[in-house]
Amino acid sequence: MNKIFDGFYNSFISNLYDEVVKSPVRILPVTFFILCVLGGILLYLPCCGKMSFIDALFTSVSGVCVTGLSVQDISTELNVFGQFILMFLIQAGGLGIMSISSIIFLLLGKKMSVAYEKNARSMFYAESKEEIKESLFLIFKYTFILECLGFIILSLRFSYLNKDILFGLKQGLFLAVSAFCNAGYALIPDNLIPYNSDPLIIMTVSFLIIFGGIAPVIAITLPKFLRGEKLSPLATIVFNTTITLLVVGTLIILMSSFEGALNGMSFSDKLLNAFFQSVSARTAGFCSIDLSNISCGSYFTLIFLMIVGGSPGGTAGGIKTTTFAILIITAYNTFLGRKNITRNREISHETVYKAIALIFAYLFILMISCFLLLTTQMLSHSKLVFEAVSAMGTVGLSMGVTSQLDIFGKIVIILTMFFGRVFPAMVIYYLNSRSNEIYLSYPNAKISLT
Repeated sequence: MNKIFDGFYNSFISNLYDEVVKSPVRILPVTFFILCVLGGILLYLPCCGKMSFIDALFTSVSGVCVTGLSVQDISTELNVFGQFILMFLIQAGGLGIMSISSIIFLLLGKKMSVAYEKNARSMFYAESKEEIKESLFLIFKYTFILECLGFIILSLRFSYLNKDILFGLKQGLFLAVSAFCNAGYALIPDNLIPYNSDPLIIMTVSFLIIFGGIAPVIAITLPKFLRGEKLSPLATIVFNTTITLLVVGTLIILMSSFEGALNGMSFSDKLLNAFFQSVSARTAGFCSIDLSNISCGSYFTLIFLMIVGGSPGGTAGGIKTTTFAILIITAYNTFLGRKNITRNREISHETVYKAIALIFAYLFILMISCFLLLTTQMLSHSKLVFEAVSAMGTVGLSMGVTSQLDIFGKIVIILTMFFGRVFPAMVIYYLNSRSNEIYLSYPNAKISLT
């Protein structure tokens, strides 16, 4: 009887493992879910701190999904061991489960499924398994070098300012990992507000966020750009869109909050913090100014930046800069009455359709989250919408209502953070798996748009 049970159990586990591993659409949410639950259990243990299970789970999901929203002050509610566990969750979520699982496949010599390898090639911009391997090691090398540089600069600065080397090392390490992974967590009660006039800390964190939000495979082309070499259309779109969003976001926040949230600062500090919030809004979630009473202009600018997010393959969330750029390019070319081209390359209809499908799916989930929060939480509507957008974009910016949510509200935000992290990738993986299907051609339908 035991042999029959053991055989059934082993067969069930083996089949379940095969079904998950063979499909990137399944492996992504399943592995993220397991990591979130395990993280929640660990953070709930007395050896990590004094959180309730729902708050520990919320913190774990926020860390794994590199969001940064928090219902408790992690600097006081988690001890050093708990903070280390949270940092590990942030690092694992930032690197991406697909990157980690691909490394495991390669190290163990396991064979990837056709669907998994196809999506891995797409994610790492590779043409073969060897190029996937090279890209993966590049990602880990890129991550390690930049986080080490950030750690050295930040730890030295915090040690100098607080006259405490241990404090500086702890703050520098945690903040470097959190910033590069675009998580938004800091071991400081008021986040980075106490240091909003320190250019070294603010700019170091800003550049960690920017380079973490740009795919490592794209970032290595930056030296080519500086040497005047021709970049690929993808790298060009990412760089141009990123720079445009940073500049426009900085100017709007500076002008709309000049006498508001930025009031009382020198002009250089106002410019510094406007730039930082423009950087942080694109999925990092660090805060150097009080957002509870920001102007309408800054509010809508931050909402927009949170929805767009970072670049594909990086640590950021949102619909991604490439998706946004494709829609802008398509609209621009449509108005001019010409083919959908950029840099002498034509963007396929399939790519445009995928971009539209991704945005629709993303906004649909966001709409459901907003609806549930607005109908169940007796809090400011504008702040609840801001919270939902922040969670869906895995940003972590908050207008101060996260800790005021009831259990149902916390669950809604947990699910929103989870879907915000895995859902866009799942949609693309699913669409990629369907792209080779043959469709019948039908006569054009005449549909009026006015």
